[in-house]
This record gives sequence, C-alpha cells and structure tokens, in this order.
Amino acid sequence: MSAQLLDDAISEVNSQNFTLRPLCSANCSRIDPEQPLSINDFLDGACRPLNGIKSVAVVFDVHLGMLECGSSLSLGDLVAQKKFSDLPEELRFMGPLPAETNVDIVVCNLGDGLVDVMKVLYFKQSVSRQVAEGLCKGRSFAPQFRQGPWAVKKGIQWLMNQIPGFHVRWHSLDTPRPSLKRSQTQSSWNPENDELSAGIAFINKQAPVCDAANEQTFWILCNIKEDSGTPIAGWPETKVRFMAQNKSRGLGGALPKTEFPLTTYSLHAAMSTNILPYLYPLLMTTAVMFLGCAGVGKTPALIAMAMAMGRFHIRRLGLQGLQPGWRRAKSFDNFRHRAPQIQEALFLDDPSRGKIDMADLKSFVTVDEDGTVDSRYNDTRLTMNQMRALASNNTSTDPALQTPDATLLPPKDFMKLVEPLFRGDAEKDIMAVLKRSTTFVFTETALFLRLPSEKPDAIVHRIVADDLHLDLLAPRDKPFYGKYKSGVIALGDSFADDVRREQEMIDSSVAETQHFPSRDDYVNHANHAIQKWLTPEPKVRVIPSSPGSSNEADTSRSAFGLAPVFPVVGTGPKPGRLNSSSSFVYNDDKRRRLRCKTSVAEAGENQTKSPDEEDTLVANGGDSESANNQEQNILSSPGEAMDLDQGSDSAEEEAAQHLHG
Repeated sequence: MSAQLLDDAISEVNSQNFTLRPLCSANCSRIDPEQPLSINDFLDGACRPLNGIKSVAVVFDVHLGMLECGSSLSLGDLVAQKKFSDLPEELRFMGPLPAETNVDIVVCNLGDGLVDVMKVLYFKQSVSRQVAEGLCKGRSFAPQFRQGPWAVKKGIQWLMNQIPGFHVRWHSLDTPRPSLKRSQTQSSWNPENDELSAGIAFINKQAPVCDAANEQTFWILCNIKEDSGTPIAGWPETKVRFMAQNKSRGLGGALPKTEFPLTTYSLHAAMSTNILPYLYPLLMTTAVMFLGCAGVGKTPALIAMAMAMGRFHIRRLGLQGLQPGWRRAKSFDNFRHRAPQIQEALFLDDPSRGKIDMADLKSFVTVDEDGTVDSRYNDTRLTMNQMRALASNNTSTDPALQTPDATLLPPKDFMKLVEPLFRGDAEKDIMAVLKRSTTFVFTETALFLRLPSEKPDAIVHRIVADDLHLDLLAPRDKPFYGKYKSGVIALGDSFADDVRREQEMIDSSVAETQHFPSRDDYVNHANHAIQKWLTPEPKVRVIPSSPGSSNEADTSRSAFGLAPVFPVVGTGPKPGRLNSSSSFVYNDDKRRRLRCKTSVAEAGENQTKSPDEEDTLVANGGDSESANNQEQNILSSPGEAMDLDQGSDSAEEEAAQHLHG
C-alpha cells in the first residue's frame, strides 16, 4: 500500500476542519471502528523506515505478531503513568527517554495468544536517528513526509483512530466549534478553558521569538485563519500577538534550563559522600561559591547541585507541572526578565567583580530572605530558599604550608587566598558575605572549604583526598556530559536510581538539621564530621601473642635422647646460704688486720713487722701447705661449714642473728 493512505487522511481532516488538541493526561479507551485498519497496513500507508533520516520528532516502535505478555489494560496503565521501566522485557525501551517525552500505545489482539503492539514516541525536541533507533526494541518508523506538519499530525491521528484495540493517547482529534465571524471576534470571543489552554501551549511552543523580519507577524496571520486547522484558528489577532510578544519578552536574558544528564552521584565520591550531605541543608539558607582554578568541573558540579535542590523543592512543596532547572548569567541584569522560581537556581558565573556592588553581593547570598539586586530599568527579584551560586577564577596563589599533610589552613592564609575577589572591600563586608555562603577554593595543591561563619578564625578545611581539587567529576558519567555539551541529551542507565538515592540523602540530611537549635551548631557539627573524615584514627598494630613455652625441658632435644641445653628455671642448684648450723671461724693471726683504707698490695709491702712476727713467719713458712690443708678440712667439716644445698629466707635471718647476736 502506497502513501496514498496518508494523503486521503489529510484531505479528510482538512475538509472537516478537525483540530488537534494535546491532553494534560493520557486518554485510555478501546476503539472498535467500522472500517478497521491493521497496524501493518498503517505502517505501509503512512510511515517510512528511519534509514536516511537525520532527525525525527515522532517515532513508531512496532512489535508485530508477538506473544501476549500481559493484559492490554495493565500495559496501558503503565504507559499512562509513564512507568516505562515496569513494562515487560519485550516492550521495555532500550534506554531512558528524553525529558517530557509522551508515549502512545496501541494493543491489537490477533487471537491465539498473539498481539500487535505499536508505541508512538512524541519528543519535545527532535532527536537524531541514532538516538531514536537506540531507544526502540522493535522495528522503528517515522511518519511520511508531507508539506504542513500539522496536516501530517492530524492525518496520523485520524488513521490511528481506525486501528481496533486498546489505545492510550496523548492527543485528541476534535471537530471544531462553529467559527466566529470577524465582526464578532473582538466582542464575542469566549472559548472554553481547554481550548484556551491548548492554544496558549501552541503559541508558547511554536511562535517565533524574533519579529525583526516580520517572522512572528507572518506566523500569526497564517495560524489564525479559520481553515488553518491549528488550535488558534479563528482567534483574534490582537490576542495572539499580545501572547506572542509576552513570550518574546520572557525569553530575554538568562533562559531557564531544565535538562542535565548529571546527578549528585556523577560527582567524585569524596564530594558526594563526605561533603554534599552536610552542604545540601545549608543551601536552603546560604549561598555557595566555587572559586579558583579553571578546568576542575566547577560549572557542571554546581548545575548538578542546582538540579538536586530543584527536585527537592518540587517534592517538598508539592509543585505540579514544574521542572527543576537553573538560570546562568554573568551579571544580575540578565536575571531581571523573569520572575524568580524556587525550583530554578540562579548561577552567577564568572562575573566582573568591579561591576557588582558589595551591597548587591550581600543581598544575593542572603538566601533565607526575599531580596532584590540592582539591574537596568528595574531591580532583579530574588525569592527565599532559592539556591544561589557564584563561580569565579579570581583567587590568589597557593599558600605555603609547613606540613604537606595538614588538614587545616590558617584563617589568615585563607583571607589572602580570596583577597582578589574582595579587593577594596571592608573587612566587615567580607565577613558578612562569608557568613552567608559556603566557600570552595580550588588551587593546584588542595581544595579549601569554609562553611558559613562570621568569625575571622573559622575553620578552613584543607582537602587533598583522592585529588578532589583536580577534578570534581567521576569518570562514569563524563561521556554523557560530553554529549550534553554537543547538544545531545543522553541519560545513563543508573540515572533514575541515582536521582532516587540523591533525594533520599537530601531528605535525611535536612531531617538531621532539626536536632540542632541553630545553624551555627549544625555548622560546628559539620566541621567536626569533615575533620574526622580528613584525619581518620591511626591504625593500631596488634602483634600476635608468642606461643607458650613448654613446661618440659627442650622437647626437640629430648625426643632424640639429648640433655637440654639450658635447665628449666627452678630446677638447677640453689645458691649457697647460711643456716643455723653454719658459723664463721676467725683466725687469731692479727697480721692482716688493717686500720686505714688502703690497697691489698700496699698493705703487704708497707706493713711493719716485729722480730717476733718475722720468726713466726719463717717458722710457719714450711708449713704453708699443711695450713692450707687444715683450712680445707675446716671448711669441709659437716658441722661447721656453710650449707650449699639448702637455703631460705629464714636461714638468712638466723645467720644474721648469729653474727650480731
């Protein structure tokens, strides 16, 4: 079947002036047409393969003749609630879908347990063919090309209404109300609320921003014609022009961004695990400043933190229909074009400090209050609890530290480090800014972190763990950030799980702050926890106990019948001691008695001998041997000699009594 089927459908919807209306919620219904059209015939007559197509905004993911894998009602509920990860494995997408992607599903029962399933993906922005094919698990198709995109969209929806089965649809093809005459346009124009909502959404999405060459005027005149088939057909020109101009004015300055592939856990583990759990609660009331070296990932890290806080605010306040995001600019003037939103962070990136007044800077970092900053024509409004961040490369050189493993930086050195950012400002104004902001300073040797405090001697952490000061991004998600910078939004497989863990961590951290009576107490707690991480307790080496010695003598020698090398303590001979039966024998010879302190040699040489003593010596000289024998006999006498085998403390006491007694 040729593409004539699509041409017939376009002629049909144009002849009856159908309007295509996007729905706020999916419409689930069962369709039984009079002239049914099979999915296979629909593909042949209205679609084409993706080969040779550069980009697409609508893609059909088709499964023909597959085994039934669940009731059509259960599949439709999952698609309507956008729980695509809960679909059966056969119908699950190959990767996460881009943000704000709507999905239709048509389930046609063939009988005998077989079904045809067609999923239709409506992307908010066109994606490349490679991305589209990477998402589809079945055969992928795109609509046939025809002039007039709205005619093709309406023709596709008209043909899908001819396919029997269970449908989940995000668009409605309606017969238009009777058009108003031009004379009645200004006074009698009173459309229904749904029609108003669809028309305004159409203008916000399709109307050109610039009108320098009358692009906007031409678009308005073409789309308000009664036969245009658009949601604003027959609308008054002045109303449409006013709405289009509002869109142009709102798009001035810094535009909000709502899509980013990184999360908290895309950052370095040291950052996401040991620092951010203590920082996120502070972002409710204080700003954050990333200063120092370029190329360390300050910008993507701040954006990831902004998206995390935006998700938290949306959940906390129950905001419906809003997305987390950020606005990034180099001056306050670029923020004045839009009203502040709590889920949209303000990111002042590398501003010219000379053009920012200190009073405006203090107002910008005062997050716990509504405020304003000076801008051209009118002030820029700031809303309370909105995350505010500042990034700048304007810092001094690394401070010289005596100990390279230090975990603290002297406060005076920190003030010298940030002095270029506050050059010419009063000290009290500088402390007022530091009181309302958490400051990260990246240098070539370390990361310095100072939590909010007005005290000049506040703690400044010096962090070198895992070279965090060199790169804030973990390697896992860097390829997705590279694609983002080239204009392609791609999310990792763990993105949804990382977002869930991130929000659980923020909830836990915010709940922990309720235990502290003031912010200063929480800051002291956070400082202590960070220092505990930076200075872990020293590891104590436990030496294993030595094996117990054997009670026996050397068992290794006794096994061979050898005597021990050393006797066991307590089994050897005891030292000689005196007992009650022992006594000293004094010699009556007075020759050796001395009356003064002298050496033995002097005593022997200088001693004066009387003639009687000399004769005695001569007479006894030959009997020296017998005298020695006599002395030995005396010592060996069993009754009078010292007892060498027995000894005790009592024997010593008895000997002392005998000698002095």
